[in-house]
Amino acid sequence: MKDKTKIYLMLGIIGGILSMIGDCLLCGVDSYGAAGSLDRYAVIAQKVSYTRIGLGGFFGFIGIPITVFGFYVLYMSLADKDSLTAKLYRVSLYGYIAFGGAVHVICCYLVTGIKKDLEAGADNLLVTVLHEQGGYVIPSMTVFLVFYLMSVVTMILLIAKKKTFLPSWMWILNPLTFKLLINWIGRLGSSALLNGILCSNMSLGAILIFAAWWISLKKNGSIRHG
Repeated sequence: MKDKTKIYLMLGIIGGILSMIGDCLLCGVDSYGAAGSLDRYAVIAQKVSYTRIGLGGFFGFIGIPITVFGFYVLYMSLADKDSLTAKLYRVSLYGYIAFGGAVHVICCYLVTGIKKDLEAGADNLLVTVLHEQGGYVIPSMTVFLVFYLMSVVTMILLIAKKKTFLPSWMWILNPLTFKLLINWIGRLGSSALLNGILCSNMSLGAILIFAAWWISLKKNGSIRHG
């Protein structure tokens, strides 16, 4: 079990790295002079090439499903896999696989749409983008958000209640915590590095989580249930 767990964690880290490459390709350019969030993405969309957007979509689409192997380690370590919390956690991972890569590609297409609208001289960028892409962007993001929040809540409960091999305090190391922290760091400036970090909030967060789980596994010496 321990060897399989390490393999899954390594796959999760590899998936996170691939996803992070996709994120940085998509948004890793400076946005100096941008007045707000929409303006930031408008500046980024103007500077990234269509080739970069396409490559960013490819790496994210491949990497995100592979990342789920790392999160699945938590389910593997459960002694009671029939509890409602365990079942919901597993469902959330299936949702992550089904919608994660697709939503990443949609985000890339959204940047493509913004770029095309800017090239066409759109008067009101927000209204134009919502009119053109809101019909599928908003529903898809909403569905993914449901699975994402389900994953975060169930992960916290399983770890905090000592149902996994992790110490209970490690519930704080969850995707939402890192998303908020990395977003805060990314918004400290408008350089290419910080924009890349900002866009990588989920992929970089996953890498850090899996690294912490790996250290805990090595320290414990074995998987312990409950």
